[in-house]
Amino acid sequence: MALTKAHSSRTMTLGEHRDLDKIVSRQPAPEQKRVNVNFDKDFHTRFKAACAVRGTTITDVIREMAEEWLKENE
Repeated sequence: MALTKAHSSRTMTLGEHRDLDKIVSRQPAPEQKRVNVNFDKDFHTRFKAACAVRGTTITDVIREMAEEWLKENE
């Protein structure tokens, strides 16, 4: 006896994934390394707030700055 779940477009068998083809064909993300940076508490609060106002993150800002630095220094 197979367990099934009713869906608006068709019935799915337990364990079946509607988007399996999308998941399997997705390119793996490049390996990343974590870097820790120490800021004093006030600076971090100001930096995080400024990023939020601009709709970005500290990580994205630091990555962008590092990329620019590498362009000038490699």
